[in-house]
Amino acid sequence: MLRTILGVVLGAIVGVVVIGVVEGAGHTIFPPPLGVNLTDPAQLSTVMSRITFPAKVAVLLAWIFGTLAGAATANVVAGRRAWAGRIVTLVILALAVFNMTTIPHPAWFMAAAVLGVLAAGALADRAFGKPRL
Repeated sequence: MLRTILGVVLGAIVGVVVIGVVEGAGHTIFPPPLGVNLTDPAQLSTVMSRITFPAKVAVLLAWIFGTLAGAATANVVAGRRAWAGRIVTLVILALAVFNMTTIPHPAWFMAAAVLGVLAAGALADRAFGKPRL
């Protein structure tokens, strides 16, 4: 039980760090439009229409890679117990849904984010969970 809890905690930390690193790289490659203050909630709600498609894809990839890394870490630390990775997947999905409800995103992005995060969690489950017989 302790290994599972440790796996979930470490997996969530790894997932959030990977998301931050990949999003940071994406923001460096595809900077936000000039004059936009990303710390102002009022501007964030209107800026989504001005952010380029590749910048949105970079954020989507960050969530997918973060989920994969976090869930895989959780499963390995927890002794290949897939529940740890599934919990991390649900935590990252909840954070993504919170982000998408706080900042308006296009419908295609929301659908791709939910499906991508769930697919990454399933891949980590398959690759790093207990082998199926």
